[in-house]
This record gives sequence, structure tokens and C-alpha cells, in this order.
Amino acid sequence: MSRANGFSLIELVVALVIAGIVLSVALPAFGNYRNSMALKQANAQVLQDVRRARQLAITRRAPVIMTFGNPPGIGNITSYTIHVDGNADGVVQSSEVVTLRNMPRGTRLQLVNLTPTDVLPFDISGVLQPGAGGGRLILQNTPGRRDTLMVSTAGICYRP
Repeated sequence: MSRANGFSLIELVVALVIAGIVLSVALPAFGNYRNSMALKQANAQVLQDVRRARQLAITRRAPVIMTFGNPPGIGNITSYTIHVDGNADGVVQSSEVVTLRNMPRGTRLQLVNLTPTDVLPFDISGVLQPGAGGGRLILQNTPGRRDTLMVSTAGICYRP
């Protein structure tokens, strides 16, 4: 009597059912992990860019203006610009450095609560220009989780 080696159809079906159960448990957890990582990435990006804008103002000895939104706005923002204003006129010239940054996929600046409304204007010493009071930036991912960054009048960005 010879017996064939291998798996029966029932054994394969049972293995597939078990794999399906494991996947149905793991996929939502992976999605939540991915969304929280996107929010952390967005938070780190904005934090680093505010610090970079401040540092650019000091090293280039020129005002730097971060403008949130395109056109500027205060909510549901997915991009912002960093403008090194070489001649301090507040207008983008072709010879000046302007960097456009997009928020990571699935994230946005849900609320920009700054004074003035939608900009962070740094002077050549790295502090916010007179009349600018800093404020807070609220980031949000697709499922609705939020994180907050604060900007002081000294131009320092931090997590509360």
C-alpha cells in the first residue's frame, strides 16, 4: 500500500480560515498604527520646518516668512511655504528662496491659530517680528486624531 504525501483539501481550507482570522484581527491594528505614524511624521515635519525657518532668518540675516495654506488660510491646510525674504519687502522675488512643503498623505493642519492669522514672520534675530504673537498649530490625521504644536513670540516651536 502506498500512501500519497501531501495535504488534504480539508487541511488546506482549515489553514486558509485560520490565516483569514489572523489577518482580520491584524489589519485594523496595522491601519491604526500607520495613521498614528503619519500624524507623528507630520508633527515632526512642521516642528522641524518652523525651527528651520527660524534658523534661516538668523544665518541668512534676512526675514523669513512661513505662510500656511495656498491661498493662505486657517483650516484644513495641506501645504505651506517658507520664504527667505532677501530684500525684506514681503513680496516673493524670483531671486529669493521659496520652499513649498506638503503635509504627509492623510494629514493636514486642521487649525492654524496664529497672530497674524496665517503666517509666522521671523526677523533676522530669529524671533517673530513685532506684532506677531505666535500661537498654535493643530495637526489632524484622516481618522481624526489630533496633535498640537505651539509657537512662542520668541519663535520657538514646541509640543505642549
